[in-house]
Amino acid sequence: MPTGKRSGKKSLLRLRDKWEEPVSYTVTVIADGTCRAGHEVGQSFEFSWRSPEGLCTESLVGMYPILHSMRIFGDMRELGSPERNVRVYGCPSQEIKFKIEAFYKCNLCGKQLQVSDDGVQSYGLQCTKPRFPLHVCETCYSSHKDNRIEW
Repeated sequence: MPTGKRSGKKSLLRLRDKWEEPVSYTVTVIADGTCRAGHEVGQSFEFSWRSPEGLCTESLVGMYPILHSMRIFGDMRELGSPERNVRVYGCPSQEIKFKIEAFYKCNLCGKQLQVSDDGVQSYGLQCTKPRFPLHVCETCYSSHKDNRIEW
C-alpha cells in the first residue's frame, strides 16, 4: 500500500541512449593551388567524430591538433584567429588553405549552442559513471538537472 512518501531516489538518465556528439566541423577550401587531392575553392566537408570522405589525409592529420583543441572548447583567438571557434589552416604543401569552423551542440538533444566571446553558452550537467561534464541547452538542463546521469 502506497504511503505517499517518495523514495528520494533520483531517476537514471542513460547517456548511451541519448548521446549527441558535442562538436561538429565544417572545413571549407578558401584558397587553392596545385593539389594532388584536387581540392578547389568552395569545396566543403562537414563531419563530427568520423573523418570526412574526400578530405586529403595529409591535411586532416595536420589539422588534427586544431580539431582536437576545438573539441575541448579551445579558444582559437589565442592562436591569432578573430573568432574563438574558427581557424584558418594551410595544408602541409602550403598550396591549399582551409577555414575550419566548429559548431557546438547539446549533448542530449543536438540543439546548436551559441558561441560568444565568453565561450560556448551552455548549462552544465555531470555524468557520474564515467565522470565527465556535459554541455546542454536550457531545455535539457531543466528536464534532467535532478537525474542521476550514467553512460
